Amino acid sequence: MKEIIISKDKYQELVDHSLEEKPLEACGILAGVKEGDTYKVEKIYIMENTSASSEEYLMAPEEQFEVFKDIRENELELVSIFHSHPHSPSRPSLKDIDMAYYPEAVYIIISLVNPEKAVFKGFEINDESYQEIDVIIKE
Repeated sequence: MKEIIISKDKYQELVDHSLEEKPLEACGILAGVKEGDTYKVEKIYIMENTSASSEEYLMAPEEQFEVFKDIRENELELVSIFHSHPHSPSRPSLKDIDMAYYPEAVYIIISLVNPEKAVFKGFEINDESYQEIDVIIKE
């Protein structure tokens, strides 16, 4: 089973960014290294949600191109796509499942239903189904 490891600092950066973007969904890409089924986050790419919506996110293709170029240049790999759910639980919506174009990535969803206690979960999304995976936050 896949697991994703993220440092406490990077975890906090994602939560803080998601809170700053509320009531809109925040989004971005996480790069790192894969060792078998263990994904380690090394770098965060905060992206603009071009849909400017509280119920969906889209990333500009030009911005994505630059991120993937930087990932290659730094000899990293795509490990995760993240976004927030400002007003709903941390689980993939039907639209999230439909738009999961990178089956090799872990999809992290940060729920801000209770802003004082964000819920941070990872999912493997394939075809029309999803499975929660372990998220390990390290010091």
